[in-house]
Amino acid sequence: MEELTLLQRMNRGRHPEGAGPADSEYCIFYGPIQEPVARQRIFGDEECVVLELTYGGEGLHGELRLRQAGSNLVIEETSQGLFRDFLAERPAKYLGQVLMYALQFKIADLTALVERGVEDMKLLENGLDSHIDNSGTYQILDFRRRYTGYGDQIISVKEIITRIDKGYFPMQMQNSYVLQGRVALDFQFLEERYELIKNTVIKDLDTYTSIVNNNINRNARLLSIVSLAAVALNLMFGGVLAMNPLLGIAGGVVVGGLTVGAAASYKAGGIQNAIRMGRKGGRLGLKGRARHPLEARDMAEAPPEPEGADEERERECDEAARP
Repeated sequence: MEELTLLQRMNRGRHPEGAGPADSEYCIFYGPIQEPVARQRIFGDEECVVLELTYGGEGLHGELRLRQAGSNLVIEETSQGLFRDFLAERPAKYLGQVLMYALQFKIADLTALVERGVEDMKLLENGLDSHIDNSGTYQILDFRRRYTGYGDQIISVKEIITRIDKGYFPMQMQNSYVLQGRVALDFQFLEERYELIKNTVIKDLDTYTSIVNNNINRNARLLSIVSLAAVALNLMFGGVLAMNPLLGIAGGVVVGGLTVGAAASYKAGGIQNAIRMGRKGGRLGLKGRARHPLEARDMAEAPPEPEGADEERERECDEAARP
């Protein structure tokens, strides 16, 4: 037995005291959802139409179903009741208006989820900054999968709006044409916003993944140097350690010091190479790219540098980069 309560009367609404949908006309009844929403869709015919939607993110997942019962409308919703509060602030005179209000509610909820994606991406990257390995890879994949799921919801809403615009439910959509245009405009803004933010999110995550891979490769090269030094230690001082322990230990200390020095020199050399590459790349970029007219004018007015200025500047940068 359905537990339905009267939510409000529509235009020409009639509701006798204590009556249900069978004895009422043009009324909106509200109750708990009976069956879970499998997917977001609109179906039915001119006599009975059903609209099924979901809303909220992972922490707050709600389900909503609007179904026609004669001239009445029955709204089923999970315990959150967010659409009921949304509808209470709007006048509902016709059945088609309530259906459009439900789509407006869905578009507003999905817009908030899409815009929150940029903040979620920043929090994810900040949380993974201390990781130089690929332990955060699955978190990144889960985030991208969740954000891509918003695109699937947008496609479902677009299918619903297209069916309504094509005239699948002309009897229910009477007197709601202005509201249909408003919903179509809101959905267009949602589509454009999603595509823009999706490109930003995907590119930022790709950049972050590339940085993590570079860190892994750099550390792998450093560990390779240490491993080779350890192999050399075993080969050179293995026999000496058996014959003369004191000499073998001294030799191991010497090789260990050389290994640490080589690693430090490797790291410093990498920094200096990066500085040189960045400086040379900057020069090539300035020479190769087309300059803005104002930039070209400033460079033409600047006095020529004395000979040897580039070598002096390069020597200063090398000295500053040394540990």
